[in-house]
Amino acid sequence: MTSLDDVSPDRLSLYVNASLVPLFFQLLGHGFYVSVQTGCSVKELLCDQLGINEDYLDQRIKTIFLNGKVVDNVQSAIVQADDTMALSGAMPGLVGAILRSGGFYAPMRSQISHDKNIPASQLKKGRITLKLWNLIVKELGPNFLQQGVWIKAEEAGSFMERHREELLKVCTSAEMDRKSIALDQLQDITWKSDPVFLQVNCDKNGS
Repeated sequence: MTSLDDVSPDRLSLYVNASLVPLFFQLLGHGFYVSVQTGCSVKELLCDQLGINEDYLDQRIKTIFLNGKVVDNVQSAIVQADDTMALSGAMPGLVGAILRSGGFYAPMRSQISHDKNIPASQLKKGRITLKLWNLIVKELGPNFLQQGVWIKAEEAGSFMERHREELLKVCTSAEMDRKSIALDQLQDITWKSDPVFLQVNCDKNGS
């Protein structure tokens, strides 16, 4: 798969009131691309590359899925190019207890646990798909959106069309490739690249 560093993307920057940023969380839940050094552990990727605090990883992120499998040891699970990782806060009930990374019930789900015996490989540039769920998207989502995220062009277009009316209300201004664009034209954008780069900024003048 092409490295994100090799892509000359369409860049869309939206400016919104801070209280309305959660409208965009669904994009982070569906998954967005991240350019990283692969071949390292989950912990190294999250903490050293993405800047997530170790205490936050230990105390707030309760379940980590790597390619649909629960990760119990973030130091031994290795992330490869094109992997999909999902981060979740605590989930309710017995299901949440069973799926908790490294939890008491981990032996009950051996078939859906990530194989920690995969050896580390040489570090190399690549991209992964990252998904943020429930509590985690609320706490980490705004920062990722402000830095900018890579999403599929089709999903970007679908989101703009689906939320046309809301975007007219929540956005104060927009820029496409650093040039101003009318808000009522967002759903008509013809994307020239895939994926595209979306940045959501809090309007300094907004409340």
